[in-house]
Amino acid sequence: MSVFWQSVLAVFAAVGFYTVLHTVYEIVFARMLRLHGSAELTLYGDGCDASSEQLIRTALRIRKQYLPGMSITFVEIGSGQGQNVAKHMAARQDMMYLE
Repeated sequence: MSVFWQSVLAVFAAVGFYTVLHTVYEIVFARMLRLHGSAELTLYGDGCDASSEQLIRTALRIRKQYLPGMSITFVEIGSGQGQNVAKHMAARQDMMYLE
């Protein structure tokens, strides 16, 4: 077997080894974090602002996909007057809302 084919075979072996290690890491560490729910996210924003609504929706999607046990806290830094979307979303989505 030539040196070229030995090099190609070595590259494939390295990629396969990396894939196995990455899969084991995902199974062991990522699932342990999901089960224990030790992640916490604190968001700061004006609850009446549309960008805060987008931020909350993104955080909820991340919690649903990757970290189901993650707690989300929204801290109101605006006036909180008017159509406060963040307050309503927090009540519906199991989030903590602080004024």
